[in-house]
Amino acid sequence: MQLLGLYGRVNFILIQQSNFFYFFTQLKSIKMSRNDKDVLTDDVYRDFKKSVNTDRVTSKGQERHEKGLGLDPLVDPASNGVIRRSLNRMESEGLLFRLVMGVAILIEERLDTTGSFRRNVDIAFKALPRAYELLKKVLGRYDLQMINAIFADELDEYILCRSHAEMGIKIAEQMTLMVPEGGGKGNHGEDPQYGLFAGAYLTSADINRYGLKSYDFTTTDEPSHEPILKSQLERVFGKEVFNRVKENGFEIDPDNLPTVKQVIDKLLERAHTFVFLVDKDSEANDYWTTVIDQNRIIYLEDTLWLPEVKAAIIGLTEGVLTLSDMEDFLVNEANVSKDVARMIKRAVSGIPIGAQTLLENFDKIPLKGDLFKEKRDMWPTDETPGEDDSEEPTKTVWL
Repeated sequence: MQLLGLYGRVNFILIQQSNFFYFFTQLKSIKMSRNDKDVLTDDVYRDFKKSVNTDRVTSKGQERHEKGLGLDPLVDPASNGVIRRSLNRMESEGLLFRLVMGVAILIEERLDTTGSFRRNVDIAFKALPRAYELLKKVLGRYDLQMINAIFADELDEYILCRSHAEMGIKIAEQMTLMVPEGGGKGNHGEDPQYGLFAGAYLTSADINRYGLKSYDFTTTDEPSHEPILKSQLERVFGKEVFNRVKENGFEIDPDNLPTVKQVIDKLLERAHTFVFLVDKDSEANDYWTTVIDQNRIIYLEDTLWLPEVKAAIIGLTEGVLTLSDMEDFLVNEANVSKDVARMIKRAVSGIPIGAQTLLENFDKIPLKGDLFKEKRDMWPTDETPGEDDSEEPTKTVWL
């Protein structure tokens, strides 16, 4: 089986063959943009890795913390306007704008870094090239953008670190700025609820404008503390957090905050949301099954195979994979053993398969190379670029 990435102007046809959905592409050559470089290649990753202390990937963030400087603004949830935005990228062409890399698709991953999970950022950093490559295989027609977040305990210095929606090597760079404290405090739970709150109320993703959803993953082995507290929201996101929530189109009464279940229900409106529960602790399982449907809880023995599990879930959700083909994909494309492929299949077999394909505009979204009349238009134009009399060079416009 071969999954085709979408490069150039693509006529997208969804066909079914031998019970497997293939994305069939007919390519036409177009001028390649410099933004094709915003892809995390092995060479780019290796060059960056030379500047990283691989024994302690987050040493840069840790050193900043030890100097009393707090979190780097790139991973501080309260910085840079608070709202994280995943935007389509346009390049000016004559009097029009060309879609650089397809519609932006956002993946947010939220990792527990307490206790035995204190090395999760190191593990995720080292696995990033293979994770990125697998995601590109199942999300070929989109512009892949990623938010990485880590959460701790309310008694730790930093409850949450959260990057921006990034592409290419910036994903790796911002991972190195995190500050995993490795605490946990032994108080029967952790605090992912503030990261979930951010995913639900402090995220703006262009994929949602088309009626489709992004992806959201939380990895933990503990229950979440409740309730969500106003004081902690202001501590994590700043005193203006409720103004930022309103700016993003939501109304929340600071004196009547949502429960964790209500936050997850809201998040499910804009993202295919899953919880990875490691080591199936009965207390953790009992809790999570009360706040999210059982078919969205994935039970894992450890975090080693998270890249492959995420790719499998997304492939099934997008209709790129079926359960009958998934093992072959994992063996041939992800290079895992047949035993691991079967384990992953068992773990994800109960999810809502094909959920993205059932949503509005799934097979109608714009594709890489399409031309738009205005920068924030959702749909392409039939017009030709025409002449631009200005002497400004072609440049990318962040919408």
